[in-house]
Amino acid sequence: MSESEILERIKQAESDARAMIAQAYEDKRKAIADAKTEAREILSSAEERAKDHASRLMDAEKGKISEERRTILQKGEADAKKMKNAASGRIDAAVDFLLAEFERTVHAKAKADE
Repeated sequence: MSESEILERIKQAESDARAMIAQAYEDKRKAIADAKTEAREILSSAEERAKDHASRLMDAEKGKISEERRTILQKGEADAKKMKNAASGRIDAAVDFLLAEFERTVHAKAKADE
């Protein structure tokens, strides 16, 4: 092999090495870009699942709160009805008491005027 052939082969090898290095850098860049894209997709998917989970939890808690509210309102209505019934039963006694007190006051005034 002649000296010029050897130099040509060396130049070709150097050119091939540069091309391989450039290809390796391009492959590295593409692998990093693909990994970043995949990471964004994983993150987006995880965020979506988290939102769905949070939404389901919120709906469940809203249902519990609604049921508690309904129970409290029913109890309040029942208590109010009991109080109303108890008060209604005492109205006659209160009227009788007030009437007796009024009559007593009127009689006392009448006796004082005599």
